[in-house]
Amino acid sequence: MIRGRFAPLLAIATLLCAGAAAAQGDYELQYPIGVRAGYTSWEDVGQMHFGAHVAMGEVMENISFTPNLELGLGDNLTVATINGDLTWSFSEMTTGAWGLYAGGSLGLIWADPELGDANTDLGLSALAGLTRHFANGHDGFFEVRAGLLDSPGLKLTVGYNLF
Repeated sequence: MIRGRFAPLLAIATLLCAGAAAAQGDYELQYPIGVRAGYTSWEDVGQMHFGAHVAMGEVMENISFTPNLELGLGDNLTVATINGDLTWSFSEMTTGAWGLYAGGSLGLIWADPELGDANTDLGLSALAGLTRHFANGHDGFFEVRAGLLDSPGLKLTVGYNLF
């Protein structure tokens, strides 16, 4: 059971280390890798979550795909999620370095309570966020996510593309 609890953390660490190793070259990664952290509220559970994401870019004009891994800890519960975020950028509504987006996410959610059996569900959520492009070429964001089906009720997340 201990191995199962650390598997999501190991996956996130591996993703970050691989990105750091790739960033040592004299080239820019095709798909930027970033980190994320925030607060999750799910029924009577409050948790801190952290994870990593890969900005895969646009699949169509203004529509982007950003898969991510997150690990939530707190209130005697461990939650790991793999999300596939699909977002629409409101490029016509913003100027300069700021951006707005909204979209949805289908996620695989694994929850392991300290007292009880672990379970896995597919969840659906809606999300909206604000992005900021910095002078160093990296992007940051603030995101609000609301659970629609078998997902946390509310997630507040900040993130930053590292590579």
